[in-house]
Amino acid sequence: MRRRKENRWVFELIKISDVILEVVDGRFPHLTRVSSIEKHISNLGCPLIIVLNKCDLIPREICEYNKQILSKEFPTVYISAQNRLGTKKLRQQISRLSPKRETVISIVGVPNTGKSSLLNILRGKHVAPTGQKPGVTRHKQIVRISNRILIYDSPGVVPFDHPDINLQAFLGAYEISNLPDPIDTVNYFLDRIKTNNFQGLKDRYKLPSENESNDEIITHIARKRGLILKGGKLNLVEAAKVIMREFSAGKIPYWEKV
Repeated sequence: MRRRKENRWVFELIKISDVILEVVDGRFPHLTRVSSIEKHISNLGCPLIIVLNKCDLIPREICEYNKQILSKEFPTVYISAQNRLGTKKLRQQISRLSPKRETVISIVGVPNTGKSSLLNILRGKHVAPTGQKPGVTRHKQIVRISNRILIYDSPGVVPFDHPDINLQAFLGAYEISNLPDPIDTVNYFLDRIKTNNFQGLKDRYKLPSENESNDEIITHIARKRGLILKGGKLNLVEAAKVIMREFSAGKIPYWEKV
């Protein structure tokens, strides 16, 4: 019930905004876009900017490529809220789309894409709580970042285009500690990363080869991290959670092209 209320807030904010910033994860922007929001905004005729965040975690050429593709649909900029990069171009894009004396902006998107972090760097100080867990922002927040720009931060929008829990966890939008089957989730993740950037995982955990099975990878990490249950049995469930938490925190290099 609470989440449905938060989703309603997001759509209410869109109605009173001059510009919408849809923050997506730059590592996999096509998976963290919300088609229902984009359609609603387009129907209202409100300008939308796609903000590719977390671009400090991927190569520059991937950022440029994804920006080029997405710009065919909406104005797009890429930033790193963590490293305070790219916000000048974002401000310029906002000014081009809304030259009004006072511009009302809403920041929207799925959980854990860095919406509140973006708000903080635009404001120049910590005004919104942030964290790696999804759902840190639970209420509407209003912040004036300049004489002419007023920003609304909103809770993450769920459910989104992909209702599968494993995919939600992969995107950082589902709390890892609440996963019904962490092993199943990490298998989903490992199958996906093997087709994209397995070298990053191999380097992170010093895997012996690229031919390790999923079970061998999980066992290897449990042993390396000393995750042992009573009786000497390896804690594979906790190892699975470790992998997913570290991936969500950006410690495992990974990206996909749009």
